Amino acid sequence: MSVDQQNPEFDTYLGEWKKVTDCCEGQRAIKDATSTYLRPMEGVGVNEPRYLSYISRAVFVNFTGRTKEGLAGAIFRKEPEIEIPDQLDYLLENADGAGESINSLAKDICGEVIAKGRHAMLVDFPQLEQGLTLEQVQQIQPQASINRYTAENFINWNVSVVAGRKLLTLAVLCELYDADEDEFTYEVKKQYRVLRLRDGIYSQQVYRDDAPYGEEFFPKRADGSNFEFIPLFIVGSENNDASVDVPPLADIANVNIGHYRNSADLEENCYIHGQLTLGVTSSMSMSQFAEANPHGITVGSMAGHFLGESGGFSSVQASENQLADKLMERKEDQMRKLGARMVEDGGNKTATQSRIDATGESSILATIADNVSGGLQTCIDWCGQFMGVDSTESVYQLNKKFFDDDANPQLMMAAIQLNDRGVIAKSDLQDMARSQGIVNPERTNEDIDGEVEVVAPI
Repeated sequence: MSVDQQNPEFDTYLGEWKKVTDCCEGQRAIKDATSTYLRPMEGVGVNEPRYLSYISRAVFVNFTGRTKEGLAGAIFRKEPEIEIPDQLDYLLENADGAGESINSLAKDICGEVIAKGRHAMLVDFPQLEQGLTLEQVQQIQPQASINRYTAENFINWNVSVVAGRKLLTLAVLCELYDADEDEFTYEVKKQYRVLRLRDGIYSQQVYRDDAPYGEEFFPKRADGSNFEFIPLFIVGSENNDASVDVPPLADIANVNIGHYRNSADLEENCYIHGQLTLGVTSSMSMSQFAEANPHGITVGSMAGHFLGESGGFSSVQASENQLADKLMERKEDQMRKLGARMVEDGGNKTATQSRIDATGESSILATIADNVSGGLQTCIDWCGQFMGVDSTESVYQLNKKFFDDDANPQLMMAAIQLNDRGVIAKSDLQDMARSQGIVNPERTNEDIDGEVEVVAPI
């Protein structure tokens, strides 16, 4: 069996993760996928001019990406609660070893879990010389790091019962590394990091094309002891375990694709049927007509046309068809409701009860905030174990109060719809968001517009 073998659950959800990712990336990714999301008309190939025109006129409005950014922003409308030992303060500025802070790491992870329902974090540590004492390790001051892996890069795993506990015994992570031969070339290749738990001892092994069987090594704690588990934390939208959770944004992505297809059909119909169709009546035969009008008939031409006895012009133009517009409006409303449900508690509740419980423990977004918090808190503890620091009392807790006490999610959704229909101005919507505590009161409309242009393009 090859190291790139994929878990059956991975294969099941890979297509959905790809769809959600493409939708979050926006119009460029969707159109680059061509027939994956927009099939050609019958009898037309994907490389034919008519299909290329068809896809070029379609408009993909990035509801999925904006929902992801908005929900992640709701979690981070307030700073996380952090309590860590002084020796681990570096995590506040450089948690991944590449300069990303733990809060920035947390926001990225929240976005991934909101979108795809799955993310993995590996706590790793530089390999040190054998035989070093705890005091020598502390003098060197090496730093543990928290490395992120998307759902697509966590390709295989296995869970077994070890000493009465269900533990991860195998994890295969796909990574990219720089394979440039000199400073002027750019080449990226894949490698596979295999994490194992054998005979109660954790080990790593890296597989590359040029070194298919890399040397197995055994990461150790600062005191020289082996890890009795794999320090890989799997965050889910429902549960923090190896099983794959349903991507929370999958439904919105599917409706978003349907909205894109409606847009393509609407633009195609407007292009074809919106053109003026000219009809000519004449007593002449076709050959006589062609001889009399060697350059054909043009609309709007300043030249005259000979139509013969009792000749005349007539034109036909298609009337407006609002069906596609209505379908698109319906899908837009569906996407707004699906996004709103992620911050609302389930069950049959009144509008007042839903507003009160919008920050409740059972909302999808609150569950994700809890799961990411628990994952990062555990990873902080593992960092402490690598470095010989007691971090068992560390705290990392993300905000779960997405609205102020007087905030009204239903009112905000109604305001968004009114803004979409041009009834109220965008500035009115932004003022309301500030008053509801959804947007920091110190942020101006110009600040908001500038960030939206960068992170949420259409």
